[in-house]
Amino acid sequence: MLIPLIAGAAQKTEYLIPENWEAGKSEAKEESHLELTPKTFQAGMGKHLKEIPQCSAAKLSKGELIKDGKVVYQTLKLGSASIEVILDLSANGKIANAKFTGSQGAKNDAQVQAMMCSTYAVMRTLQPDYETPEQASGNMAHVWKSAASKPFTMAFYFNSIKTQYVPFEMNVF
Repeated sequence: MLIPLIAGAAQKTEYLIPENWEAGKSEAKEESHLELTPKTFQAGMGKHLKEIPQCSAAKLSKGELIKDGKVVYQTLKLGSASIEVILDLSANGKIANAKFTGSQGAKNDAQVQAMMCSTYAVMRTLQPDYETPEQASGNMAHVWKSAASKPFTMAFYFNSIKTQYVPFEMNVF
């Protein structure tokens, strides 16, 4: 039910405010997460890394549970490059945040290629039905070009992807 609120006499503006407006403020925000478990992440990344010839040799290690099972640690290796992958898990076992870090930095060409492959594969893993290989390639290039001078965050369907060169990392949340 809406209660009309009338502004001062000189003003004829009327505001409609829901009766339970104050009640909703104290409710806890729903925990956000990716629609992936560590198992579906592993399977999706493995499948989609093979879609691009330059990425087909990439290998994602089996996840190692750390921090009392709240975090999964993995590495993605491609040639001489290695990307650390840290998956923060929500209470329901789904991934709340996926962080990809390249410790060798963006000046290392192999590291850049591994990060690009990771970006492409995570986009395809999150949205395999809606994000075509061509769209994922274009979006991959866009998020990294946009991060050239400062961190860049892009909405990606129901999630967000943040990329930055210093430190060289990508966060998917």
